[in-house]
Amino acid sequence: MKTLKRLYVLRHGHAEPYSHSQDAQRKLTEKGVAQVISTAEAFVERAEHLDVIFVSPYLRAQQTAKTFLATFGGTVEVKDCPEITPDGRAMNVAAWLGEQADNTILLITHQPFAYQLIDYLVDEPLPLDLSMETATMVALEGELLAGACCQYRWKISAL
Repeated sequence: MKTLKRLYVLRHGHAEPYSHSQDAQRKLTEKGVAQVISTAEAFVERAEHLDVIFVSPYLRAQQTAKTFLATFGGTVEVKDCPEITPDGRAMNVAAWLGEQADNTILLITHQPFAYQLIDYLVDEPLPLDLSMETATMVALEGELLAGACCQYRWKISAL
């Protein structure tokens, strides 16, 4: 039997306006930094553990990771993950996640990928009010074997 894994999916904080040609270089705004701090503080209050953080290479996700870690504290390995950009494919990432040795994983990613991955992994309809606004974090738990393998645990919404 496979070990249950905990997966946390965090959308980056509020960023500069969309620019198709420069999307990967968009920075967090002051509001975005405050949102990420708020989410990280709420996560710390839950006393959950992290083994590894995978971060989209996009600048706003990288900045979200740095801000989150500064608030979270502790030592957590951080790795870039080009598969979790806005164009990520839920089925491919789910299979990749199942191969990871770590049991508590945080993905710092983007829309629409964040919602698509959660929807793919959860074994029942998502809460009607679930929206992956900026700096929203969702927690899942399951064996990460394939689609519909996880239970939705909770969500944190910023500010």
